[in-house]
Amino acid sequence: MDLVNKIIALISSRKLFKNWLLAGVKYYLIQHGLSKGDIVVKCGNRKLRMDPLTYASIVVSHYNGWLRDFVCSDNGCMGKLCGVIDLLIRDGSVLLRMPDGILIEGAFHLYITIEMGIYDIHFLAFDMSDWFVLDIGAYVGDTALYYARRGAFVVAVEPLPDNYNFMLRNLELNPTLKARIIPINAAVSGVDGFVEFKHKYTVDGGGSIYSVDKLISRVRSMKLSTLIKEINNMGIDLNRFKVRVLKADCKGCEYDIINEVDVLRLFDIIKIEYSGFLRGRTYHELKDRLETLGFRCRVWAHIESALKLGLDRFGILTCMKQDRKQDIVREY
Repeated sequence: MDLVNKIIALISSRKLFKNWLLAGVKYYLIQHGLSKGDIVVKCGNRKLRMDPLTYASIVVSHYNGWLRDFVCSDNGCMGKLCGVIDLLIRDGSVLLRMPDGILIEGAFHLYITIEMGIYDIHFLAFDMSDWFVLDIGAYVGDTALYYARRGAFVVAVEPLPDNYNFMLRNLELNPTLKARIIPINAAVSGVDGFVEFKHKYTVDGGGSIYSVDKLISRVRSMKLSTLIKEINNMGIDLNRFKVRVLKADCKGCEYDIINEVDVLRLFDIIKIEYSGFLRGRTYHELKDRLETLGFRCRVWAHIESALKLGLDRFGILTCMKQDRKQDIVREY
């Protein structure tokens, strides 16, 4: 949002919070590194503590008309996002009920929530029974739960400790899906060892090794080939699955994993949310490499910011191995 829209969005929040101006000032101070902590809002007769990301998501979704029936009571605040996602905010915590019934706890990241629950950008097939999904950049487990809900077995890899801890909590919130998900706390990059992971919020779906955000977490890192060896050591044989999927949303690491040609050949579908703008690169080298390995790829914009930044530098690349295409299409 540009400055004018941000100001208008802030003014519109007066319909949500009695202390809308003070809350907005606190948020912008946090954004510029001049303050820390949560934002306390006054809603009805209640004071409610929110992390900055949740506060911003509520204000923006209200401004855009996406948040309906937002009310507060002694139990917290609740509303409906886009008419289909239930949103419950208690003091310092957020719970989302997605259209398919999945429960997700953690920071309310507006655009990540909309990508999953409204745009359905993660769709690969209606029935993913006997599919394997390697989910690199699993955030709080939302995509892992999405694929497990459709029958897949998922290895969910997330580097940021607070994201990972929320993923563990979300697996407990969805016990019928938990058995089909193995979580791993690590980053995937071009090196084995440790890397500095930069992020804006404590719980953040936009962090990256390659960003310039001010918060830094030192996290375990491994190459894609090392990760596959670790998965094999767990007794998971990728060859026993009908379809094998590599999903990567790791904000720049895609340009590292694309070099591991022998590992890429293990997969039938490779789906990458590429962030070339972080490294001054485009999707072309990803697409060219995968097509030389026998994949057929398409590039598409999953969100408005992909159009603003340029689809050459930000978007989704979905690739399917041509010699498996007929078998995979039958699963749709």
